[in-house]
Amino acid sequence: MTELKRELSIPPDVESNGGTEILRLFISGGALSLSMQRAFAEPEAWGRLLAQLASQAADLYARETELSAPEALADIRIAIDAALDQIESGLSPLN
Repeated sequence: MTELKRELSIPPDVESNGGTEILRLFISGGALSLSMQRAFAEPEAWGRLLAQLASQAADLYARETELSAPEALADIRIAIDAALDQIESGLSPLN
């Protein structure tokens, strides 16, 4: 049986001011599925984007679970470091 596609709404500031979508992520069949385009001149900007994403994810966990934002961010940082180590070793970070 096929799972229904669930999409997030477009942020209000993008609705009113426009913008360019650079990343779309889904979990499908238990695996990550994504499409993306290069949006920055330098790859370091992706690092800043990923850090901001981690911060917002930590805030979300703080609002919806018993974890504090700093605790969630620390857990996210540990997982990122471990996943990057796996990638550098030639392994899939989702294993």
